[in-house]
Amino acid sequence: MLRVDGARVHLLEAGSGRPLLLLHGGGGGGANWFRVLGPLARHARVLAPDLPGFGLSDPGPVERPIGRRAAAVVARMLDELGLREADVVGTSFGGLVALRLAQLRPAHVRRLVLLDAAGLGRELPLVVRLAGLPLAGAALVRPGRTGTRWVFRHLATSDASRIPPDQCRALLEYLYASGRAAGARRLARGVRSFTGRHGQAEVLTDAELAGIRSPTLVIWGARDRFFPVAHGRRAAALIPRALLAVLARAGHSPNWEDPDGFLRLVLPFLGEPASGRRPADRAPGRLDAVSAEPLP
Repeated sequence: MLRVDGARVHLLEAGSGRPLLLLHGGGGGGANWFRVLGPLARHARVLAPDLPGFGLSDPGPVERPIGRRAAAVVARMLDELGLREADVVGTSFGGLVALRLAQLRPAHVRRLVLLDAAGLGRELPLVVRLAGLPLAGAALVRPGRTGTRWVFRHLATSDASRIPPDQCRALLEYLYASGRAAGARRLARGVRSFTGRHGQAEVLTDAELAGIRSPTLVIWGARDRFFPVAHGRRAAALIPRALLAVLARAGHSPNWEDPDGFLRLVLPFLGEPASGRRPADRAPGRLDAVSAEPLP
């Protein structure tokens, strides 16, 4: 547990070496990275916080712009840890936070990985946009096991059978418990701060994406039912030093559905030297239909 501006921030830490910050999406917490945290920790000092209002961290402000506000907390968390630089991986809502962190503290973000990230386009499924409306949202976001399973199977993943059954059950219980701890009222406010009838409320402009200076790897699940692949292509085209990799057999959560494919892309990218010729200097680049065979 850390104290950041007087509030508790829960942090999972493993491994040693260059810091690697993992920012989770809009449910659960730092433990969402359970399928890749161990392998990553063999190469880096992995830090996986529960963002404010998630997991075991204290509630934070949920007013718009929610991504900027969360990034400010993460920046102060890095200060509290005495870290001047880290590699940053963000998925879904965590991807938006990672982008805002790269804007707020460009010198702090050595390399950036965006995994099916929010903040890159307005498009959202209808049910998510409805959840952002005042009346419908109160009913749609009420924490429950049935609702958690529906979102998990129909939006957060494309094929939950690719996750071992015991791990899938534990993950669903974790997501449910995290939502229940936040409470229906806070969840509804959080969703309203993220979306409305027109889609995502906080989207980076072309100029903002063009201003990202960190070498960036954009990874997208080809079967993502939450954010379209077009969002990833937009980011890769506008961020000056970016590559796009599309995982052919993954949906919105490659860190759950295709951890081997995720690691096969991320480890070489983060392991490249800070200077000299590197793939991320070619912009825009593409690595479409990346295979997902098990790691050797």
